[in-house]
Amino acid sequence: MKRLRIPLLTAGGAVLCAFVLIPMAFDTFDIGPEIVEVSRSMLHMPSPTPTAETAENFAVTAAEPDAEAPSSKYRLLKLGDTDPVVADIHERLAELQYMDGDEPSEYFGEPIEAALKRFQRIHHMKETGEADELTQEILFSDKAAMYKLQQGDEGEDVESLQERLLDLGYEVEKTNGYFGVATVRALSSFQKKNRLEATGVMDTDTADILYSNNARPKVDPTPSPTPRPRATPTAKPAKTPRFSATPRVGDESVGTTKTADPGAQIENTPKTDGGGNVSAATGSVDGFISTAMAQQGKPYVTADEGPDSFDCSGLVYYCLVNNGVKVGRMSAKSYAVIDNWETVYSTGDLRPGDLLFFWNSGRTRIYHTGIWLGGGKYIHASSSAGQVVVSGWSDWAKNSFSHGKRVY
Repeated sequence: MKRLRIPLLTAGGAVLCAFVLIPMAFDTFDIGPEIVEVSRSMLHMPSPTPTAETAENFAVTAAEPDAEAPSSKYRLLKLGDTDPVVADIHERLAELQYMDGDEPSEYFGEPIEAALKRFQRIHHMKETGEADELTQEILFSDKAAMYKLQQGDEGEDVESLQERLLDLGYEVEKTNGYFGVATVRALSSFQKKNRLEATGVMDTDTADILYSNNARPKVDPTPSPTPRPRATPTAKPAKTPRFSATPRVGDESVGTTKTADPGAQIENTPKTDGGGNVSAATGSVDGFISTAMAQQGKPYVTADEGPDSFDCSGLVYYCLVNNGVKVGRMSAKSYAVIDNWETVYSTGDLRPGDLLFFWNSGRTRIYHTGIWLGGGKYIHASSSAGQVVVSGWSDWAKNSFSHGKRVY
């Protein structure tokens, strides 16, 4: 019994606590379980299938927040669309130099699509060529970047850059339309020679010099000095020499007179491609106009100068070099300031064959050129029409005209 006493006492104490002491404690302190009502959602029970009426009420409720949200002021515009906003897009792209300026059109043509792709490329966007909401928001904002070309870019504009550098003597290896390492080196070399920051990127400042008459070639032409006329010496009494000396062979200072070599008198005119004076025209104005008219209908392509497609300055360049004018490939802005060509300020004084130059909307930059035909008409590579066309003297032309230049 002594061995069982302790276990029996332990068991009896546990029964006493469980059935007597603990219930007494609950009654004394008023402790009891809390009753909680359980809802359907807490049990994750499936909701009943909605009726047509409840579904309609849900659709209306769900649409209310979207109805209150402000709608975008831009809508998608793409190739083939006609809309007044397209004219604004055209003008803005021209202002940022992604395409030539021209009389704005409401038709969304291929030149605008190509310019938008360049804009999207520079702004690290998908190159769709469509004017979606994001593209228009950036385009019409202060965040829109000016046009530029840099390593990795490709297209007709890169090929034009390479050809211009090659004309100036800067080696680009290939004119393949791809902006590679060789093009970076050539452009950096051009920038150094022309006192620009050697970034290897063709920004606005670089383009203004590169496509101008002030562009310095890699090797500056060395002009031959014009020989001075030799003065006739005054006759003096002969002196008897104290001794006689035989001149040494090759000693030109003794007993010889140097005569200027006529063949050394080279014209002091650097190459026109390298920023020198533009030569006088040797062709005829009739041939110049005839060449221009033969290009009607050919497509407009930015930075192209023929023979199959043109931009506005490219058409002028093509017609000039094919009619006796030695001139480099320049922008409209650069052709507009060539001093060798007579400036015509009044439209009433224009003659057929004169070059025309037009301002942008802010009248801060020349951004379009054409060729006067007379009779209130001119021919030009039009970014609005998407091809070389003959246009009438519209209100836009009248208000945007800056001046003319007479080449012939």
